[in-house]
Amino acid sequence: MSYSLSWLHQNTQANKTAILVPFFNEAGNGTHFKQRLAYFDALASSLPVEIDIILIDDGSSDNPQQYVNAHYQRLSVASVSPNGQKIGALQRTIEALDHEYIIFTDFDTELENLAQLTHTYNKLAADENCMGCYFKMMPIANSKPVVQFQLLEYALERAAYHFNANEGSVPIMPGAGCLYKRPIIEALLARHSGLRSGEDRETCLLGIEQGYTVFYEAEVVAMTAPPQSCWALYQQRVRWSRGFIEVAINKSDFYGQQMRKKTVLGRRHLLDIISVSTFLIAPLLLLFLFLLNETVGWGFLGVWSLIGIIETYAVYRVAKQEFKQLPQHRWQLVLMPFARLLLEVPTWWSVSSAMIWQKLRSRSTV
Repeated sequence: MSYSLSWLHQNTQANKTAILVPFFNEAGNGTHFKQRLAYFDALASSLPVEIDIILIDDGSSDNPQQYVNAHYQRLSVASVSPNGQKIGALQRTIEALDHEYIIFTDFDTELENLAQLTHTYNKLAADENCMGCYFKMMPIANSKPVVQFQLLEYALERAAYHFNANEGSVPIMPGAGCLYKRPIIEALLARHSGLRSGEDRETCLLGIEQGYTVFYEAEVVAMTAPPQSCWALYQQRVRWSRGFIEVAINKSDFYGQQMRKKTVLGRRHLLDIISVSTFLIAPLLLLFLFLLNETVGWGFLGVWSLIGIIETYAVYRVAKQEFKQLPQHRWQLVLMPFARLLLEVPTWWSVSSAMIWQKLRSRSTV
């Protein structure tokens, strides 16, 4: 499909780096929308002239142009139509740019320590085989238990990055905070399937499949707005889980190759498959064992819990520095497997059953 691009406000001055911020139907809350526009304009004005910030309206239907005015000092706002499911909007915008580097972030994310990019540029220029880097992802903190859970979970995920460091791989370059060399990302998006749920995971894998490497830029921070309720967190994980399955199916040959080669990426994918299978099968097995013999059931639950705790602390020990800002994180890690169980079991059952039902319905209509 072809997409058209127009500028609601253009103030691109640089040729070094473009920060792209796609959004869709965010103007419904006018106050919040104007606040975010003001934030990105202020951020752009505080950055070196070599960096442009470009917001991308991805075919919104809530008339965002009414809030875009000519008073922005450094901010640019583009409009892509029709809706490109994010990938189409990003690809069309990048085609219109000639910047050397492209940074992706989200509309509700705040970027910090961008001055560190000078060091990042040097590392990227020194390695033509490196396609980019991913930033330190951190939820914006508050005292809500659901947010505290995500703070710890994100820290565990950042610690897991360190397993991939020597290999120069990562399962996903998060769309809320990563940087690509522009010619490479333009080529990758041209090969993208367009699937929306796991678009950033697929983009990253397309690059690694071609032999490119990535690295973790821990000094640049992407502060994300996390879900504020259990229901919102569940809905987020449904989207993420669906994306994981879509990409796992779409890139099954590549994943299989990585597992046969016993790369870190392949081993992590195998562990992900085992984890998902456990979340789907273990509850039924646990119920069966309790019905069979209560003692056996409790024993199985104890072993299952112990394995989860050992796995959590194994990741923690790799990069303890990722937890420095989290008070009382050591004892909270003990509870992490149980919290994940409560979240992941209903998530994976919901996503798996929905995708199976969708597949069956599509077959019945053929």
